[in-house]
This record gives sequence, C-alpha cells and structure tokens, in this order.
Amino acid sequence: MSIVTIVGTSGTAIQVTVGGGKAQTLAQTYAQQMSDVYKRNDLKTVLVTDSTARTITTGNTLLEGFVTTGGSFAPLGTYDFIGVGGWAGNGTQSGETLLNERVTIDGSGVTPTTTLSVLGGSTAGLTYEAGSGNGSFLGLSGDNYFNGNSQSASWTILTGAGNDTILATNGINTIDAGTGRNVIQLQQGTNYVASEGQDTITGQEGGRTVLTLTGGNALVTLGSNSFVSDEATIGSHITIGDDSTVQAGQGSTIVFSGKNGTISGVHNDTVSALGNLTALNGSAQTLSVNGALQFIAGTGATRITADQATLWGADGLNANIDVNKTSLWTGNQSGSSSAEMINASSSKGSFEAWTGAGQQTIIGSEASDHFVFGTRYSGNEGETYATVTGGNVAANTFGVLAGHTAGDITITDFSAVSGNKFFMYNYKPADAEAAAKELLATATVSGGNTAIMLDNNMKVTFMGVTDLKASSLDIS
Repeated sequence: MSIVTIVGTSGTAIQVTVGGGKAQTLAQTYAQQMSDVYKRNDLKTVLVTDSTARTITTGNTLLEGFVTTGGSFAPLGTYDFIGVGGWAGNGTQSGETLLNERVTIDGSGVTPTTTLSVLGGSTAGLTYEAGSGNGSFLGLSGDNYFNGNSQSASWTILTGAGNDTILATNGINTIDAGTGRNVIQLQQGTNYVASEGQDTITGQEGGRTVLTLTGGNALVTLGSNSFVSDEATIGSHITIGDDSTVQAGQGSTIVFSGKNGTISGVHNDTVSALGNLTALNGSAQTLSVNGALQFIAGTGATRITADQATLWGADGLNANIDVNKTSLWTGNQSGSSSAEMINASSSKGSFEAWTGAGQQTIIGSEASDHFVFGTRYSGNEGETYATVTGGNVAANTFGVLAGHTAGDITITDFSAVSGNKFFMYNYKPADAEAAAKELLATATVSGGNTAIMLDNNMKVTFMGVTDLKASSLDIS
C-alpha cells in the first residue's frame, strides 16, 4: 500500500491511500494532471463540507473538490475533479493524516464542464451516487460502492483490492473492479467489464456486455447479445442469454439460456444450452443441448447430449453422443489425420458418419445408420482406416462413393441385422448384377471373415461373414 498526494490551490492537498496495481498507476496520473493544471493557474480548489455552497468556474478553469473527513456530502457546482483523502495541506508530512473514515458523496448536483473524475482514497472506502454527467471513478482502497442509479451517463470505473459493489449506469461503461470479491450489476447500457476477482456479475435483458474473466470462481448471469472471454485458469459458473458467445475457459460450467449460443475454444468445461448451440475448437467438453448442436473441430474426451447434432471432427476426438433425432459426423472436415472415436450407441435417432484420412472407430446408434468410407476432403485425401459397428437394432447401410480414397475398413457386425447393405454409389455400372459378381470375385474368406477389394486400393472386411451375397450389395 502506498500514498499519493494530490495538490490543490492555496496550500491545499490530500493524501490518498492506494492498494497498488492499476489503481497505483491511475492515481499517479490523476496527481500529475492536477499538478499540471495547478502550474498553469487553471485550477480552483474547494474543501467540500456538508454546508458548501454551490461553486462554479468560468473559462478554462477546472474546479477541484477535496473531501478530507468522513460523512455524507452533496457538492453543488461545476466540479471536474473530486478527491477523497487525508488532509495534506500546509504543516503536514507524508502519511501523517490519512483518512480512515467512510465517505458518501451524492453527485446528482455536480455538473462538470468536461468529464468528472472521482478519486476515493479513504481506507474505509467511498460510496458515490452518480449524477447525469459522464465521468470516471477510481476507488483506490477500502470497499467501494458506485451507484449508477437510473442515469444514462457513461463512466469508467476502476477499483482496487477491496470487496466493491458497482451498479452500472444505462450508458456506456468500462469497468474493472480489481482483485477482491466484487458485486457488479449491469443495467441496460453497453458494458465492457474486466473481472480480476471472485466476482458476482449480473446483467439485464436489453443491455450489451463484453466480459473478460481473469480471476476465476466468478458467478456470471448475463442477458442476450453478451460476449464472455474466459481467460482464467480456474473455472467459473456462467449463465448467458440468447445470441451470446463464450470464448476459452478451463473447467467452467456454462449455461446458454436463449435460443442460440456459441462457445469457442473451451477446455474441460460443462456446457448446457436450452436452445441451439455452436461449439468451436474446444477440448474435453461435456455438452448438453436441448436444441441443435453444431460441433466444429472439437477434440479430446467429449460427452454430447442433444436433440440434433452435426459434428466436424478433429485429431484426438473421443466423443460419446446421445442424440434424440438425427446426427451427422464427418471425420476429416478440419484436416485431421489421426485417431478419432465416435460412439453413438446411446443415440435414439439415426446417425450418419463420413470417414476421412486417419484411424477412426465408429459405433452406430439404435436407429438405422448410414456410413460412408474414404471421403475425399479438400486438402487432405489420405488413406482411411476405419472400424465400424452399426448396431443390432435396425438395418444399416455401409459403403463408398465413386472416387473414394484408399484404405482399410472393418465392419464388425454386418450380419447382426437382416437388411444391412453395402453400397457403391455414383458408379453407374451398365450391368449392376455383373458389377456385383465382379466385386464378389475379389472376396477372400479367412478366420470366419470375408474381405473384398474395391477400386482405388480399398479393402473392406466383413467380420463374422463367410457367405457375402450379391443381395447385400447395392452398386449404382
């Protein structure tokens, strides 16, 4: 903790107690600004008391008010700067008279000629009731309370290490509440908030919030059209409204309460959405989505519950999916070429899977599924190695499109359900029956399994099948 001196006219000055960090830098900036104005003879200083009359200035003169005792004050006039601290005028030494009493200031009667600056340097904290003008509030020490009331003014609000309470205005606000346990309440303005402490942050519908979390252990509840960048290494609990986005995060619990939401780059988060959700570039996530999920380039151990889902895979994805309706997975949309695992065995709806380059293990749903092997994706046409289990509840289709890549495919349960088919689409043979016979001529049976060779050097093995028939093939 340090002390900064703010000078005034006629031998006046105050000493403010500073908790360090950003507050220290800004307090020194304020002090330098007042010193510069003083040297230009453009400063008028008033000691504010509970009986101070209305004070105004003219021309380029700035009006500075000093509060040096505890209590409640309601200054009237064209104040440009109000400072709260210990008296440091003539006859005092640094640190001799710090202010250790709480101060409350009603700013409704303040009409600054420019932008009002309020600096609180009492160790017991400052309560400030904002007026109609724009301003900046710097709570240097203690537990501070900034009350924006129902004003539409715009404010920059910064506090130190205390446990502060901030009620933002309905204007445009920039807020950094420091490293304490803070309560930040946002109204219907536009708010840019930096949360360094273990904060409770709430926002109303109708406002717009851009929030950066660096402290972690925050409790966040925001309305629609909000953006949260979770940069903390400790998780928080975040509830956010419609058309909102959460970016990054580690170990947080995130709830999207609106119709649509987007999450990007999270790690080891638990995410639920009452509507639709887009999840980008995350890892090791748990996602529960009442609506439709778009899962793009996710990786790591992932659990997904959704009404509908579209998944674009990435290297190292190991996903268990439980989808009520249709789900679609593409294994190489993001240029992946290493192992992926997709288990849809808990899904009630039909599942469609398109393998790409690399090693993929796929387990189908309880419904009829569709598996396409060796898809050529732009920029990555490597060989496909896939092990596929279709499931034993409903008939499934397995196969390739003309122009597929090379690879080695194993179907573990082709004989589990009557009606399973292997297809080769877009080949357009002149004689489909003859094409089937030609394909079967490549078959080899070994160890109770049958392997066939397709064009483009792709091998397909049907486990548990020793009598693969033309009726199980669809070449068209």
